[in-house]
Amino acid sequence: MNSKFSVTHTHATAAKATKAAPGTGKRLLITDIIGSSDKPDAQIKIIEDTAGTPVTKFQAQFRVDATYNGVFHHVFKTPIQITVNKSASVEVDGTAVCCANIAGEITSH
Repeated sequence: MNSKFSVTHTHATAAKATKAAPGTGKRLLITDIIGSSDKPDAQIKIIEDTAGTPVTKFQAQFRVDATYNGVFHHVFKTPIQITVNKSASVEVDGTAVCCANIAGEITSH
């Protein structure tokens, strides 16, 4: 049986929500990411192995409106698979406030 997870982090200029490595023989499946930012043309990224050799698994730019509010939400039809026993994070940049959320499941390999 898979267990679900969700991690959120808020920061002024660099929000980074990280899910730790799940343990031997287990992997993270990323199903959803959400980011918000006040920065025009903000970036959102999914990074694998944040504690070792980072690998960008997904990256997008999202628009921020004239009132400096921008939100990006994506549900992956096919979850992004993270290498067995590696951590994952979603990162969002901002100028004064940004928020990042990563959600998914932990599965046995």
